[in-house]
Amino acid sequence: MPARDARPHFDGKPMPHVKATSVMAGASSLCSTPNDILRWLAWRLDRFSPQGAELRLVDHAAYVMRDGLNPVSGFDEAGQMDAMGLGWVVMLPRGSRPLILQKAGGLQGVFSYAAFAPTRGVGVFIAINEFNIGAATAMMNLANGLIDQLAPR
Repeated sequence: MPARDARPHFDGKPMPHVKATSVMAGASSLCSTPNDILRWLAWRLDRFSPQGAELRLVDHAAYVMRDGLNPVSGFDEAGQMDAMGLGWVVMLPRGSRPLILQKAGGLQGVFSYAAFAPTRGVGVFIAINEFNIGAATAMMNLANGLIDQLAPR
């Protein structure tokens, strides 16, 4: 339903709709509704449900620790990456912050961020439709701070 899409803009001027290339399609062409995103987050946070338990375990695992990578570039926009999972940037617990799995993304002026603390039952999804790097960074910091506030260790 393109008419209901969040239209991207830059400096108050509309940006043209750009389709993702075939290489980016799996990560940049997903469209969803708020209810679908809430259902997706709820499934990720339902750690005691036997339904999909093995898949959650494999999907939420950290596979490559940062100390095994040199150099590391492009993974720290939303908080320092401590490890990589299956597409998730893993932020290990630090201070009062719980373990957070997160992924930032963007295409043609729309920035989105999904972050959740699987052991604390708290998740955040947020998106903006303005091409504004400062606003995108603030959005991600706000989401991480909210998780820290709602689900401290």
